[in-house]
Formats: sequence, structure tokens, C-alpha cells
Amino acid sequence: MRRQLLIFTLLISLSFSLQSCLVSRCERPQIVGYIYDAESRLPLANCTVGETLSENDGHFTLNEKRYHQFTFFGFEAPSLVVNETIKKEGYESQNIQFMQPFGGGMKKGALHTTDTLYLKKIPIK
Repeated sequence: MRRQLLIFTLLISLSFSLQSCLVSRCERPQIVGYIYDAESRLPLANCTVGETLSENDGHFTLNEKRYHQFTFFGFEAPSLVVNETIKKEGYESQNIQFMQPFGGGMKKGALHTTDTLYLKKIPIK
């Protein structure tokens, strides 16, 4: 009886290991870019970009985010939708938005470089 239980357990374990696994999925690739004032074309420091701030030269880096998912062999990676807000007092906010249909399957170290972003000052009424 004990031997049969051991064999049954091994067969079930082997079955799961062949058909499913724990994989690392990309929630957001590393995002890098620059932020400038739309009128003066000068870099903007201390803009809030997601959970980070832009540097004195307007450069920002958002670190890659990953999660682990239990999946079955052959299942496709989910779509990757990114929407990060850029804010600075006195300026209109802007979003970094993009979608990749199979982006969740991106390898570790994924990078997305944005175009230079220009923020407009909020008009004084």
C-alpha cells in the first residue's frame, strides 16, 4: 500500500512538472527617458514619474517590475499594458503608455526607451 502511494505521488508530480511551471513575467520593463519644458526646451528636474523622480538633466529611470505566475506548458504570455503618470507642480500631467501583445513573456532585463517628453505649463488664469 505504501509503495503504491509513493508511485502514485511520483506520477502526479512528474505529470505536473511536465505540463506546468512557475514562470517569471514582466509587469513593466525598465523605462528610461528625458523630460523637458515644452516652451523653454530646458530639462525638468524632480518630475514624478511613477515611483521615481527625474534628475537635474531631466533623465529618469523606472526599474523593471516582474511577478511569478504558475502556468501550464504552451500557454501564451499575457499582454503587457503600461501606463505611468508624469507629474510636476505647475505643469500639465502626461502619461507614458504602451502595449505589447506578448510583453508579459519578455526576458528579464527588458528595456523600453521613451522619446523625449515635453511638459506644458498650466496657463495662469
